[in-house]
Amino acid sequence: MALTTNREVDRYVDQELRSLPVRGGARVYKGAFVGLSGGYARPLVAGDPFAGIAYEEADNGTGSDGAVLVRVFTLGDFELPLVGAARANNRAALFASDDQALTGTASGNSFVGHQIDVPATNRVLLRIQVTPTPLAGGTLSGELVSAGIRHKLTTKASAANVTITAGDLGGIIQITGTTVGNLNLPAAAIAGAGGWCTIVKSGASGVLTIDPNASETIDGAATNVEMDAANDSITIVCDGSGWIIVAKKIS
Repeated sequence: MALTTNREVDRYVDQELRSLPVRGGARVYKGAFVGLSGGYARPLVAGDPFAGIAYEEADNGTGSDGAVLVRVFTLGDFELPLVGAARANNRAALFASDDQALTGTASGNSFVGHQIDVPATNRVLLRIQVTPTPLAGGTLSGELVSAGIRHKLTTKASAANVTITAGDLGGIIQITGTTVGNLNLPAAAIAGAGGWCTIVKSGASGVLTIDPNASETIDGAATNVEMDAANDSITIVCDGSGWIIVAKKIS
């Protein structure tokens, strides 16, 4: 039935601090990477959707799912340890292998954001990028899209030809295996201006050739053949007629 009078509607602002229900049996320490398991927060386990960095400690070791809440940072730049950090990797994707360890290795780990700077030896400035998370009491299920960004790691096995579709854009694409092959991009007209993705290679060998559609180009060239080692990554953006490399980490 249509409204016949004014009504008040609760509005949730996309805040920097978000309260999340903690999984039963979990204890989250202040400063920890927080992951999601079944819609509940826990100390991040490799492969979890990333929910943020814990603002405070929350102990639900003896409670049921959701009995305790934890506040997490969902935005911001954080200085964290990373052995071998190099400024050449600024803007590269970073991942977490547990609730404290950062790594450039995508395979099996959780995407947590991008390296912004190297303020000191073995230290990085991480700009976090979280999976959209439910408000306290909510449940997260299925893949979500926020502002055109797919908060999911898409995995494809390397082969002679790997097709990257328009539906794969807007997130991270991990290429597994060591087979030499082409990564065939969608036509620029289909991808649309602003279409983007970060391609991460997890295999230790096998050159991946990024190949635009037909006569379209990438950084003015017919192809790109730089990705040939484990953890190489390239971020590309479509300008409506071709592709531009905006960031890369090449061994």
